[in-house]
Amino acid sequence: MKFLMIGLGSIGQRHLRNIRRIYGEDAQIIAYRVRGLQRTFSDTMQIRKNVSLEEEFRIRSFGDLQEALLEKPDIAFITNPTNMHIPCAIQCAKAGCHLFLEKPVSDSEEGLKELQTIAKEEGIKIFVGYQNRLNPAIARLKALLENKQLGVILNVRSVVGERLVTMHTYEDYKETYMARKDMGGGVVTNQMVHEMDYLRYLLGNPKDVYAVGGTLGNLGIDVEDNCEAIFTWADGERTFPVSVHADFYQSPPERYVQVVGTKGKAKADIIHNEIEWTVGDETFLEKYEEFERNDMFIEELKLFMEAVEQSVNPAIGFTDGILGVKMLLAVKESMKMGGKKIEFDF
Repeated sequence: MKFLMIGLGSIGQRHLRNIRRIYGEDAQIIAYRVRGLQRTFSDTMQIRKNVSLEEEFRIRSFGDLQEALLEKPDIAFITNPTNMHIPCAIQCAKAGCHLFLEKPVSDSEEGLKELQTIAKEEGIKIFVGYQNRLNPAIARLKALLENKQLGVILNVRSVVGERLVTMHTYEDYKETYMARKDMGGGVVTNQMVHEMDYLRYLLGNPKDVYAVGGTLGNLGIDVEDNCEAIFTWADGERTFPVSVHADFYQSPPERYVQVVGTKGKAKADIIHNEIEWTVGDETFLEKYEEFERNDMFIEELKLFMEAVEQSVNPAIGFTDGILGVKMLLAVKESMKMGGKKIEFDF
């Protein structure tokens, strides 16, 4: 199997390490690299000094995508900045590559239908990297909801907050893709999009949203750094509110979702990998102490390769990616319009 890596920043290198771990030397790996920075990361995001990425992982790099595609890769991992995903994905799909697309698949709807059409016509499998669905605390919460153990859902609260300044300590935060509008940055596009995806996974599709926020702090960036969004979700004929908060400031970081129902409540903590829930007078706590963050990315790779090798639909497919884009764009539009309600047309 021949893999093409497009973008070898921190997340691209994580996927690269996992491919080598699982497939060893059976995997032929090439890369399309524009900047070609010699930063080689460890699993803990530390830079390994004096280590060549090409030598360490036995890869060949190309400075031109079409030249790389002449090598006839079977699979392309697209992990470059968000605004570059779809143009690269379309070229790779036309060349017959199955695609692993990092989230969000884009910061606009441009090219989404074209890629979807090519994939359908050519039998291309597209997997989207929404790894938080694979956190065991989220999986447990989904089971609680499916079994109606919390009763009828009354409200949901989801929070993600982390300091942008310390996310990538090895580079100037103002130069990261998360901080730059021209690269598809912003706290909605790069953080809240995960929350919106796992909420869809847990609850189905929302009806509408209104949001407030923007560039409120002192980071000196040209993208939103805070957002508060209120979604309406439906459960049959009734509806309930789901609030989602995201910011680039919290330290220590927070990432959790809490569901309140008529029989009890549950809180899944994605950073600490645990879930606590109460039903009646009984409280339960599950801690997944042996679970490591990289386990989610290993599972993503396995699910993606299963879809490719068995020719089945990916567990997290391109439709999930498209709906994620629609949701993030609706949130941003509502913010821009001062909190106007935006209805979804899913």
